[in-house]
Amino acid sequence: MPQLLEIEANTHQRLEEAHRMQWLGEVAALKETLRHINDKKKQADRLRRQAQRGESGPGSLS
Repeated sequence: MPQLLEIEANTHQRLEEAHRMQWLGEVAALKETLRHINDKKKQADRLRRQAQRGESGPGSLS
């Protein structure tokens, strides 16, 4: 997950620049990227908790 956190930090920096430069299309795209990153972080946390509990198999991924 460290790489995902690095990508998230970089995306926040790019979003700040896009706001400063008033690149509205880029702002929208970066916000969408951050939503996807957040979803991936939640998924990784969920999978980590399941692994700690010893759950496995396709049914545990939902």
